[in-house]
Amino acid sequence: MRTVEKEAQILYDARGKKTHVVLPIKRCEEMLERLEDAGDIKAIRAVLHERTIPWRAARNKLRKEAYR
Repeated sequence: MRTVEKEAQILYDARGKKTHVVLPIKRCEEMLERLEDAGDIKAIRAVLHERTIPWRAARNKLRKEAYR
């Protein structure tokens, strides 16, 4: 079975209201990847100005917590 790949198809209900969108899988995957990237950027921005501690201090703290 061969299909013709369209960019997008909008489906309407009986009243003419948009209800669904049909996308090619490749386009859908691209959109999902962009959303994930945007979420990653948002998470990075949220912690960008948080206080940091030196690696040695963090490592020592983790070691102490591991032996509790």
